[in-house]
Amino acid sequence: MSGKLVTAAVFDNRPEAEVCISMLQAYGIYAFSAHLDTTRQGLTHVQVADSDLEAAKGLMASPAED
Repeated sequence: MSGKLVTAAVFDNRPEAEVCISMLQAYGIYAFSAHLDTTRQGLTHVQVADSDLEAAKGLMASPAED
């Protein structure tokens, strides 16, 4: 991993964030969850290296394979 960490996605529950993280890691992208929400809404941020941001967003936008 190189570069600073940036938020690739925000989820309103941790299990969805963990599924996203697992998928990104399966494609070789270092990702982890962070609870950065200060409004107490329980949001979970998926963080990746800034150099992986476009790849991560592309993977998250692609439809699931059957």
